[in-house]
Amino acid sequence: MNLKEIALHCEKAWSQYAEKHQIHRDDEFYLFKIQEELGELTRAFLELRGSEKKRKTATEDLKSKFASDVASLVGNSLILAHHFGVDLEPMIKAKFPVA
Repeated sequence: MNLKEIALHCEKAWSQYAEKHQIHRDDEFYLFKIQEELGELTRAFLELRGSEKKRKTATEDLKSKFASDVASLVGNSLILAHHFGVDLEPMIKAKFPVA
């Protein structure tokens, strides 16, 4: 899948979840959702590094949680870009040029 296809996949999943749980998503929601996901990723990262008290979770489970939180952050970032009409592929290539 390319980024547009992944973004549409994530958006479809979130739309179904939002409809089922009667969640209203407006412009602010998308940004705040990323902030929430970044907080969860930060906690998982700190737990893995031993900088944060672990929640009695095995290291393998923490690695899985960390990976899941990375996916959530990326997926929600793709949804945000899609919502605001940002074409990410050329923007990423411009932001991270390779010589």
